[in-house]
Amino acid sequence: YTEEQFEDFDLSLEFKIAPKTNSGIFLRWSDLSDPVNTGLEIQVLDSFGVESLTTHSCGAIYDLVVPSEHAFKPAGEWNQVLITCDGPLVSVTLNGKKIAEMDMDKWTQAGLNPDGSKNKFPYAWADMPRLGHIGLQDHGGMIWYRNLKLRPL
Repeated sequence: YTEEQFEDFDLSLEFKIAPKTNSGIFLRWSDLSDPVNTGLEIQVLDSFGVESLTTHSCGAIYDLVVPSEHAFKPAGEWNQVLITCDGPLVSVTLNGKKIAEMDMDKWTQAGLNPDGSKNKFPYAWADMPRLGHIGLQDHGGMIWYRNLKLRPL
């Protein structure tokens, strides 16, 4: 994770994963002892060829926003991702396709998404800090990252 904390930024990088790998990219992670609950996570998962997209598919804003389409390449191929955090707005562009967008201000209740579906988080994202660390998750499996570029907005 980064030592410095960031609020509004573009983060671009490339990643590739081995088959069946599950990982993630943490954003605005405010409590270093609890990245899972105090940082947004962009899911990095071998979900190529999976028919149904969920809040756990590659490119999802984990447990909060389903990707709008399949944009992930097969395991072993490089994927390009651009993540933008600008105030309450968070977006994910994967391989040139904008696939997930979130307005944090709409997540006003702990454990609930704006559409009424449940999520696992004990906090309302509208109330969470917008300043935090950026981190790359090691959740088992093989993953490679390269060409990480961070541009404050």
